[in-house]
Amino acid sequence: MNNKPLIVSIIGAVIAVVLQATVAPAMEIASALPNFILAYVLALAVSRPESGLVMPFLLGLIFDLMGTGPVGAMALICTLMAFALSRLSVVLDNDTLFMPIVLIIAGSLISNIVYGILIIACGMDVSILEALVGRALPCGIYDAVLALVMFPLLLRLMQLGENQMRMH
Repeated sequence: MNNKPLIVSIIGAVIAVVLQATVAPAMEIASALPNFILAYVLALAVSRPESGLVMPFLLGLIFDLMGTGPVGAMALICTLMAFALSRLSVVLDNDTLFMPIVLIIAGSLISNIVYGILIIACGMDVSILEALVGRALPCGIYDAVLALVMFPLLLRLMQLGENQMRMH
């Protein structure tokens, strides 16, 4: 049984949580904060579609517990986006980088828009314009860039793990 991809996934998840807790607050650009956890979930779903939904749910829940938003919102979004992107990446895979890039960018923007809507629906005192245009769009772009950086790293690390398993 090949446990290397699982170990790589878990190590990546721990790194994403540590970066979210320590580095993300210092990386604010024009009121947009990065979401390392969401970016990691998106990159993992596209780079390793068979990775499952437990880790995205747990990572989303950790994000919710660290932040000020409604508990469960990011857990729901991470789980749904991991499911959708993993299925779409299997169906739309054409061995080019175009489809993973499109899926990651669309997933990031949709995730942040849905999060903005959930924040409003849960009664936070934020206007629709502020939630969607002031937060969701810049954060979506920020998270997409992070996920696009993580994606090739994950592909390479997963490939190294598979190559090592073949050699043994």
